[in-house]
Order: sequence, then structure tokens, then C-alpha cells
Amino acid sequence: MDNSKSIIADAFNKLSDTISEEHAHEFASTKLEDVWKTVRDIDSSQRQRQSAQNLGRIKPLLEGIEKYAKVIEVLCNGTPYLPYVWAPIKLMVQFASQHYEVFESLLSAYADIGAVLPRFDRYEKAFSEIPSFRIALATMYKNILYFHRKAYKLLSRKAWHVLFLSLWRDYKKRFSGIIEGLKEQQVFLDAEAMSIHMSESKDARSQMQKDIQESQKKSLAILEQSETEARISRLQHSIAWLSVDDKTQEDNYEKISNQRHDETCLWIAKNDQFVSWRRDDGKNPVLWISGKPGAGQPSGQNHTCYYFCNSQEAGNICSQILRTVALQLLRRNVDLASLIANQYVYQGTSCGMAQLRTLLPQMLETIDSTRIIIDGLDECSVETQMSVLKDLERLLGKDVHCKIIISSRRDVKIAEKLSGKTQIRLDELQEVESDIRLYVKYKVSSIKTTDPDLRTKIESILVEKANGMFLWVQLVVDELRGCGSDWELEDRAKSLPRGLKRAYGRIIDRITDESHSNYPRSLAIRILEWIACSYRPLKTFELLDGIVFKVGCTELNNRTKMRKSVLDSCRPLIEEGPSNTVDFVHFSAKEYVLDEEYKQATAFISRETANLNISFSCVAYLNTSLGLLPSKSTSQTRGVLVISGFHGLQLYANQFFTKHLQAYFTPLAASRGRPTPELVMELQKLLLFSKNLDDTVSATSSRVNWDMLSEYPQVVSFLQRLIAFREGLKQEEVSSNMLKSPEDVSLESCSSDPTYLSNARHSYQETVEALLSPRAADYFPDLDSGPLDNFVGIYGPAAYVCRYIHCSKATDGFDTFKQRDAHEAAHQRKFRCADSSCASFATGFTTRNALNRHNEKWHRPNPPQQSPAMATLNAPLRTPL
Repeated sequence: MDNSKSIIADAFNKLSDTISEEHAHEFASTKLEDVWKTVRDIDSSQRQRQSAQNLGRIKPLLEGIEKYAKVIEVLCNGTPYLPYVWAPIKLMVQFASQHYEVFESLLSAYADIGAVLPRFDRYEKAFSEIPSFRIALATMYKNILYFHRKAYKLLSRKAWHVLFLSLWRDYKKRFSGIIEGLKEQQVFLDAEAMSIHMSESKDARSQMQKDIQESQKKSLAILEQSETEARISRLQHSIAWLSVDDKTQEDNYEKISNQRHDETCLWIAKNDQFVSWRRDDGKNPVLWISGKPGAGQPSGQNHTCYYFCNSQEAGNICSQILRTVALQLLRRNVDLASLIANQYVYQGTSCGMAQLRTLLPQMLETIDSTRIIIDGLDECSVETQMSVLKDLERLLGKDVHCKIIISSRRDVKIAEKLSGKTQIRLDELQEVESDIRLYVKYKVSSIKTTDPDLRTKIESILVEKANGMFLWVQLVVDELRGCGSDWELEDRAKSLPRGLKRAYGRIIDRITDESHSNYPRSLAIRILEWIACSYRPLKTFELLDGIVFKVGCTELNNRTKMRKSVLDSCRPLIEEGPSNTVDFVHFSAKEYVLDEEYKQATAFISRETANLNISFSCVAYLNTSLGLLPSKSTSQTRGVLVISGFHGLQLYANQFFTKHLQAYFTPLAASRGRPTPELVMELQKLLLFSKNLDDTVSATSSRVNWDMLSEYPQVVSFLQRLIAFREGLKQEEVSSNMLKSPEDVSLESCSSDPTYLSNARHSYQETVEALLSPRAADYFPDLDSGPLDNFVGIYGPAAYVCRYIHCSKATDGFDTFKQRDAHEAAHQRKFRCADSSCASFATGFTTRNALNRHNEKWHRPNPPQQSPAMATLNAPLRTPL
């Protein structure tokens, strides 16, 4: 069956659908002579610049196409098909000629195609009417146009020169398939010519062509599967290299979007400054939206990147922001995985600030339009604020279509840095007042009253006192909901304070009301101390366990374990956050309890007292965790201990108790104070975790003055050696742990730790992961399914922590072990083989030398021997084309 014309038509249509209308008109009018002229012009121009790239390599291709056109012309009569064989070459060389490496890759590809084109002049008159011969010609047309289509896609996209080499590297297998297909057709045509002269049967020739087509079809299917797997691998490796978990940002975005009342902030779409910022032009690339705390800001849209700053974030916030933006861009533009994987991951580079400052502009340059929103920048330190603004400004290059919104309070340093930028001041806009009215009406609708006039009156009071702050409305409405009668409701509404600070003060007054018993008051204060002074956002179960421990209560059991309802005493000052965390309703609430004068000209919460109480709780808890040590228990008994919920504080207490001690002892030493005897007693009990009680020699000088513990040299030695060990471990992680597996790193820290605290942590984490495993029932056959399911629901989120102890994910991890493993791979900085089909691709290599040895052994190029004629054609030209 002769389906040659349909093969040609299909290939033409696919390429035609790919190209622009302008290029379609250009292709239709392009003659082969035009291609020759373009090549000669480029060659002449390069020679004048003394940058010639041996355009003679393209000569065999153009000569072969010229002969091919004469043979295939009969199949293309009356159609626009023929120019598409050569016209794209002109466009491609024009595109690529200004970029040396890109042009070199393209010329090499054209030379490879030219080398395998058959000698069409031998066949032109011999058997052009034979169906199998016509099918072979059509198949070659399809292969040539397929290459043109792929090259066009690469070279016609925005900022193609940024991505070309990375994408071309991934395309090599596909290109090799095209070359092999052309070679098979070349062999077939030679065999066809011989069989004609030998009078071989028509059926045999037809079967040979069918075999070739079937072989190519199977090869294509295998290749497509391989390419799909390679794309997935590149994406996974790129995400792992960025080493950032954007789930928290997604949760924050969802939370903020849900909090916004549907009819508010609609005015922003008509605001002149916002409209100007939203346009895809180079004007007004930065927009600063500022206002009072809790004044509200417009949430982002689906095509934007976003980051919500948090005062409790640890580590390099600027790096976190750039990594998160890069990851969000990658998820929406998965082709960028080729750029990240080939230029960064497989080169063995780390994801540091230098790499991010190069990568992000590259990514942004390839995208038509990007919007970035940074919210709550005022919650960061001044140093971080300036660093973030400086790095964001670097992204706004001339070739980048990117605009940025900064949303914050009007802090002095931010105002100075953004003084010349376009601004929207929420506290000066009448539209915000209208939004407040809508929000008040919505919130007051949930207050119980039978008097519609009273409801209207309360709405008016709230709008008048809110002064543009949505957060204030949220706080006071929660208070009004508790009123038992209309009279109380009206009376309390009239007495509502103005401003956030007074609203916070009123909530604190209620919490500390002396008409209540002392226990709930002290419990509420402990809750606020923990939330205000913790080193990261606390899990609900960590907070509930932490407040149990106090002087007089140093055991966590079924009788002392707190119910979640105790947190209600501090609402609406606190709220639940993403991933089962608890935090202040707003950063300004934390500032109020720690820094604002409350009574007797002091802050409500003393940092020194809070760190004392948290230190006591952490140390007291750790003293209850000896049972987690393998020498003290079996895996079964540890499973019972952990599933009972008595060790949820393990990761936080183990990691941060020394930091809280240092935060307590530093001001204490300055005032020449003495630690409380109860804390000293718990510290002495902690010596049971020491591996060498007789060694009281300090491992290193400490930045903390421990003189107030001079009467307890073993305690001082224990703390100093532990702190020195962890500092040394941090340096070791940076230098040599890339050669070890994460499990080996964790086990080695257990053996080198001068205390058994690393062992307790390791055993706890091992038990948690076993309880979360699908095979938990096999590991712990005596446990019922009910407690297991309950444990998974409470402790499962973010349970798979990083095993590199100084990572920010070492105590607040990932939802699955696969996510954790991908994250940990970034710590090892593995060098990966560029060939995705290689058996070593997934595991990678720990050093560049190891990768080089691997490439030398398994991927050394072995070019085929060239005939003298081909060597002559590929030799550098001595005269212009």
C-alpha cells in the first residue's frame, strides 16, 4: 500500500501547526538558493569578525537536500510541502548565529544529517514509481521535518538562548533516533537499488520497508518512555536541589485567601498604582503596599509567586525566599528542570546564594510575565529586610518581565529603601473603609441578638473604632460573641478600646483577671511564653506537653497530659496554623506581649522568665526520656511509650534546650544573678545522659558565662561538651558528610555525642517512623488499630525530619519519607551522570573526580571512522562559501 503522500501531509501539518503565521508565509516563499545565500552571508560576517565556525559542515546537507528535492518533487506537486524541507534551515541559522555554542550545536546536527542522506542522484530515474521507494522518501521527509519542528520549538521560545543548551542536551537521544532512522532508509534505498538489478521480488522489498517502519515505531515508543522518565527525574532532582518545602507557603496562602471576605479588596483592580504595576511593561516594577498591622493586603493570583514572612523562621530567610520563588516557577514551567538539572544539579554545585542569584534571572527571562509578592517583610530583622530587598532588586533586569509587590508595615528602614517606589498606603484609602464596613457586617452577623437595631448600632460602633484594621474587628467580635444578653452586648460594644494595642491589653486583662483562680491564669501565661519565645512555630502537641512541666510537676502521664481546650483561654490572641501548629494571630500580638509596656512599665512577658520556664520544661522532659534509650528498653516498649503521646516534646526539647538555657543565663550573668535551685536540680538529673561523668574538662571555650554554675562543675562540663559537639557536628556536616548516607550521619552522631541525647533522639525518631509505617501492625503486634490511627492523625504531619541536625527541617520535617529523602539528597551535593538512562543516574557520585572516571569508562565518545571524502567535506574551509 502506497501511503507516501499521507506520510508527507501529516509531517507537513505537524510542522505547520507549530510555526507562527509569519514564519509560515516566509517558509512558503523561501527557495533553496535563499538558504545558500544566508549561509554564505553568515560565513562572510563571521570571517570579518574572525570568528568563523566552519559553515562548510552544512554543505553536504544542502547538497543532499537539493538532490532529494528533485526526487521527491513528484510527491509534492500541487502542494506547499517542498519548501518546508529547506526553509526552516534558513530561519534556524539566522536565530542561532549570534550565539556561538548554540550555533555550534546546530551546525553539528546539520552535518550529522547531511552525512546520512542517501545519494539521491543514483535513484532519481531508476525506480521513482516503485511504492516502497516512495514510502522511503516520504519517511525521510517526516524525519527531516520532525527535526525542524523540534529545533523550531527550542529556538522560538522566549529567551531561548538561556535554555537551548540544556534542552538540546536532553534532546540528543531523540536526535540520535532521527539519525538512525535516516541511516536505515539509506541502507534500504541501497538495497532497493541492488534488488531492482537482481530482479528480487516486490514482496521482499515491501516487507523490508515494513520491517524498517515497525522497527522505527518500536524505537520511538521506547524513546518516548525513556524521555518521560528522564523528564520526571530532572524535575525531581531539581526540586531536591532547591531543598525547600513550599507546603507551608501554600498553606499560608490558602489560609489568608480563605480569611478574606469575598467582597473586599475588589477596589485594587481599579487602583491606578496597581493597574500600572500589573501592566506587562518595564515601568513601576516595584509596588509597596503598606498599612497598619492587620490592615489587610490583597492576596495573590494563581500566576504569581508568593512568600509570607514569619518572625520565627530560622536560617537564611533571603535564601528561603529565592528558593521558594524558584520552586514555584519550576512547578509552573517544568521545562525549566532541564536548565536547573543540567547546569546546576548534574554539575555538582550546591544551591547557595551565588547560584540562586544566577539561576532566578535565567528562569525569569524565559517566562513571559511573572509577579512576585512578599508579605510581612516587617516581621524579619532589619538586616534581613535590607538583604531581601537588595536581592529582589537584582531580579529586575532589562530582559526580565518581572514585577514585585512588597507588603508590610511602614517600618523606617523599609520606608527609606522603598522611598522612590510606587506606593499604596492603605491607611489613606477610602476604599479600605468601605471594605471594613463589609467585613464588620459579615462578622457581626454571627453575633446572637434578637434586636436588628442593636445589630446595626454595633456595626456602626465597630466601623468607627476599627480605624481601618481588619484584625481589630476579628479580635473584638470574638469577645462580643461571648455576651449572654443584649444589654451586655451593647455595654461591651460601647466600652471596646480603640487600636490594636488596647485590644491586646484588654485580652491580656481578661486572661489575668484576678477573679479567676491562679491556676488558669498561670497556665495561660505559660502558653503565651512558649509561643512568644520558641525558636520555631510549635506543634499543638509540643505546646500542650511543654506547659505540663513546671516546678512541682515533672512527669507527663495520663493524669497530667493537657487537653487541647486549655488553649481556648488565650484566644483570640492565638490561632491554629498550618501543619498542626499554633501561633499568634498576628506578629503585632507577639510584639505586644514581649515589648510593649503593660503594667508597672514592663512587658507582659519577660524574655528571661520565659526562657527560664521553657528551659525547665525541656530539661525536666528530657529527664523522663531515658526509657527511649535502647539500653533501657526494647523496640516494643518504646513503641508503647511513644504511641502513648508522652514524648511529643522530644525533638524540640532535645534540639533547643541549650539555646533556651543560654538565653536565660546570658542576662542572668550580666545581673550577677543565681539560677533557680529547681532548674539546677533538673540539670543535675540530666547528667544521667552523660557518657563520662568523671570528665569535667571543658571541650572548648563557651560564649556563655557559666560562673553561676561553678558549684556544679559536672553540669558545666556536660553543657559545654554538648554545645561544642553540636557546633563541631555543624562544621562536619558542611565539610565531609556529603560522603555519608543520612542514616550513617545520624548513627555516627549517636556514637560521637558525649551524651546519650543523640541516641534518645534517634530512637524516638526511629520509633515514630515505624509507627507511621504501613507495616506498623507487624512491627507492634500488641498495639490496637485505634491508638495507631489516632497517633498518625496527631503526629503524622511533618514527622519525617531531616537527619542533618543543624538543618531547619531537623525538628519540623516532611509528611512522607520520600519528601525527606529528596530533601536530604541536597545536603550531599551529589554529582549526577548526564545520561538519564545510566544505571548510576539516580544515585550519583560524591565527588567530581568520581563522576569524571565514570564518564571516561562508560560514556567516552567514540565517533565513527570517516571516509576521506567526508573528512574533506568536514575540514575547515579555506575559502568563503
